[in-house]
Amino acid sequence: MVGHQTLASFVAISSTLAPVAIAQKDKTPPAPKLPIITEVLYAVPKGVAGDASKDGSRDATGDEFVEIYNPTDVAIRLTGWTLTDRNPPDAGQFLFRFPDFTLQPGETVVVFNGLHQTIPGAVGNADKAPASGNEKFSGAWVFTAGNTSSQVGFANDGDWACLREPGGEVVSCVMWGKPDEEPPTSGLKLAEVPRSSAASVQRTLAAPDAPFEAHPTVDGLRCSPGKPPPSAAGEAAPDAEKPAPAKPEKQKPDRP
Repeated sequence: MVGHQTLASFVAISSTLAPVAIAQKDKTPPAPKLPIITEVLYAVPKGVAGDASKDGSRDATGDEFVEIYNPTDVAIRLTGWTLTDRNPPDAGQFLFRFPDFTLQPGETVVVFNGLHQTIPGAVGNADKAPASGNEKFSGAWVFTAGNTSSQVGFANDGDWACLREPGGEVVSCVMWGKPDEEPPTSGLKLAEVPRSSAASVQRTLAAPDAPFEAHPTVDGLRCSPGKPPPSAAGEAAPDAEKPAPAKPEKQKPDRP
């Protein structure tokens, strides 16, 4: 009789614990809190509109930039993180490695290619972060990659800009055109963006699942380094002029 009572008690306890175990098994882990790329200028517009770095001169390579935004509620330490294009090391790769630097919630950082550029205001590099945000770029943190070669930069016909953690894990990647190589990631971490020959490409919202579009004309410019898109649906976006149809123009030569 005692044996039957013990078995009945075991069954009762097991039936009570089973739903809890199932609930724990089905619980989805929270999404990691990561920064995202919100804007890329890979095809620098001609003339004054191409002076993205605001130093008074337009350079087809030096004015290229990548904008990164922290959409989370936590500070993200970017020390040792890298920005690269599709090229491998020692084969014309664009590479920027962040120095000791932390991006606070809601903050933006802009990394310029930097060739032939003298960017105004507080500017950091791979050795040291800027002392403060740069008021010339809506208070964003501004860095230069300090590039010294016209062959090191984004290819208009097909390339990508990837943000990676120190261990090499891709956090956010923006791809355009038709690169010969397979993209280094997929899912929400990879955004395939439209081709644009006279403007940057920018997310419609500052969220990892927001699509990219050609940047509208705002105050005569077709890019806005340091000023990310609205962070949520319903938030007012900057007034923009309807862009005129793009005219065909000679692309800068594709890089190896």
